[in-house]
Amino acid sequence: MIVLIVLAVVFVVDRDLADRLTREDAAVEWLQAALFAAAALFAVVSARCRWRADASPVAEVLVAAMMAGLIIGEVDLDRLLFGRKVIGTRFLVDTRVAPGWRSLALTVMVVPPVVLAFYALRRWRGLLAAVIQALAEPAGRVFIAGVVIFGLTELFEKPLGRIPGLPRFMVEETLELLAGNCFAVALYADWRLKQAEQNVYALLRRTTGATIETPDPGGG
Repeated sequence: MIVLIVLAVVFVVDRDLADRLTREDAAVEWLQAALFAAAALFAVVSARCRWRADASPVAEVLVAAMMAGLIIGEVDLDRLLFGRKVIGTRFLVDTRVAPGWRSLALTVMVVPPVVLAFYALRRWRGLLAAVIQALAEPAGRVFIAGVVIFGLTELFEKPLGRIPGLPRFMVEETLELLAGNCFAVALYADWRLKQAEQNVYALLRRTTGATIETPDPGGG
């Protein structure tokens, strides 16, 4: 939130600087990527905690994959690595590119989402339970708010770039930054909660000498 306030102050003081900061591939976009990366890290660690507790990490795995996708999209990772946009329709239909490379790009675009979809379908009860639990917890609601903010921003991307008196990308990038902040804060809080739960169960095992199962309403 502090960053958003600073960005608003910069706009009031120096509109040109605010414009430069919020352009494509500029500072604000890289800050978004950093927040997505932090959120992905917390999701991975939370997934590990649930796996070690013999609980289903399906929601955390999907969230980590979602964050990875957002990072790739925000920083144009394929363009950085290969000098051009590879993950996209234009590359697939470019006859100047060898068919083998285009097939490889298509495989990279299609296989991971399909694998994740099958993984989620096989564990749909655990996923549904995780969604219901998220709606009941503050951290989950913050994460869902981030999803809504990001989704609406993508949906209304063009109108947001035509608001009179504002730099073209400022509203879009600011809202995406807010969404990234929601993701990172929510997943950090969720990770701390899972760590605390693990510590409690470990303490109970030591003090009672009994095997205590971690609750998992959705199953593995």
